[in-house]
Amino acid sequence: MPVDLTDQFIKFLRDEGYLVTRQRRRIAEAIFTTPGHLSVEDIQSLLRQRKVSASIASIYRTLDVLIKSGLVVQHRFGKRFKRFESIRQDQHHDHLICTSCGKVIEFKNNSIETIQLRVAKEHDFVITSHKLDIYGRCSKCKNRA
Repeated sequence: MPVDLTDQFIKFLRDEGYLVTRQRRRIAEAIFTTPGHLSVEDIQSLLRQRKVSASIASIYRTLDVLIKSGLVVQHRFGKRFKRFESIRQDQHHDHLICTSCGKVIEFKNNSIETIQLRVAKEHDFVITSHKLDIYGRCSKCKNRA
């Protein structure tokens, strides 16, 4: 899947008239090959581990293009917690977000999905998309003051 996403990104760059640079490719690959929700700092750290140099500004600019391409989604989990993840066509999930440390836990729950469909039907409403973000404290932070 990551190779396909990288290929799709390169095609998008070419089709839209952007330069296909090594740095853009490496930033995209880092996101596409890493599961979960990444901060810009996480992305920069991954790039350093891979011996790729990229400034925070370059990462943000590439993220803007990745979001425009539809291959990366930006999540805002409160003011301090902006995260990015690659698209996963068939893997809908919801989030538990720790308001202390910013940890994001993905979960799936068929009962919640069923309830949402039932509520929509009761109100003669067609769901086109949805997201569920639940805020609280993770197991490590729950006992802190």
